[in-house]
Amino acid sequence: MKQLLIFFIVLAAPVPAMAAGSPAGLVVPGLKMVAGLAVVLGLLYLLYALSRRGLFLLPGAKEGLIRIVEVRSLGGRKGLCLVEVHGQELLLGFGPERIECLARLEPGSAAKGFAHQLNLARGGGQP
Repeated sequence: MKQLLIFFIVLAAPVPAMAAGSPAGLVVPGLKMVAGLAVVLGLLYLLYALSRRGLFLLPGAKEGLIRIVEVRSLGGRKGLCLVEVHGQELLLGFGPERIECLARLEPGSAAKGFAHQLNLARGGGQP
């Protein structure tokens, strides 16, 4: 077991550091490796930030007539989606084969809460 460990240590050590005969020879390559990693991570973060803003050729969130307010999964490939179109909110149900409008909500009703919507659905009008 010791021989296997020594083999991997010798295999992992850079040859120029071994030729120099000092552990200080590992510092410069180690710093170069960390700097290279920082550059790559920085570029990845920059591409992510640009894609979120929609700059250049990368797709991003665009303003338009349709805005998805919230999406909830119901398990499997089924879910609910609250969408705002021209100031009107629609509750859509979707599955693998179709999309159906479940309810047309009054503008801003999502902020009023579930109890308000339940009261309206029962025909109670304003609470």
